[in-house]
Amino acid sequence: MRMSLESNIRAVERDLSDAARRQVPFATSLALNEMAEAVRDHETARLEKVLDRPTPFTRKAYAMRRSTKRRLEARVFIKTIQARYLEAQEEGGTRTPKRRALVVPAAIRKNKYGNIARGAVKRNLAKPAVFSGTPRGGGKGPGVYQRKGKRLVKLVSYARRARYSPRLGFKRSASRFTSQRFPVIWEKALRCAFASRRR
Repeated sequence: MRMSLESNIRAVERDLSDAARRQVPFATSLALNEMAEAVRDHETARLEKVLDRPTPFTRKAYAMRRSTKRRLEARVFIKTIQARYLEAQEEGGTRTPKRRALVVPAAIRKNKYGNIARGAVKRNLAKPAVFSGTPRGGGKGPGVYQRKGKRLVKLVSYARRARYSPRLGFKRSASRFTSQRFPVIWEKALRCAFASRRR
């Protein structure tokens, strides 16, 4: 998932003097970098609203590649590892496990982000009253269970796949935010570049 911010400056350049025109690449690069930073920060803040208690690692998902005067392009993108699971939140679809099954929390204690703590399933399976499998009858489905007297409490479920609906909206949100903010940012960058040029 990546968004590129590029500027079509030909129309503006036609109305500028030769001296002013030489400042346009510098101004455009400044504006692109400021816009990319704003998009990154804006979309990071949106994660808190769109996702349920995202982890610190997820909140660091967005990164940017800066523009230069020679390469007038700034990129805002989701880092590779985070993109592996956030892509389903952006595009929707079905996620299948790399191994035999996905582990879905049931009655197991979750951390403050709503996830199964690392190593929690293994620690529970080490207890004598906990087992992994499908109880007789199959009505409860495969998972990790804990015996409590005559009852079986399902700690986690095993799922073959997980289905997601699109809800992140990074591309749509970033595009709308950019169209609203970039003209003002670019104009400010042009004024700054013109004011700082050598006379």
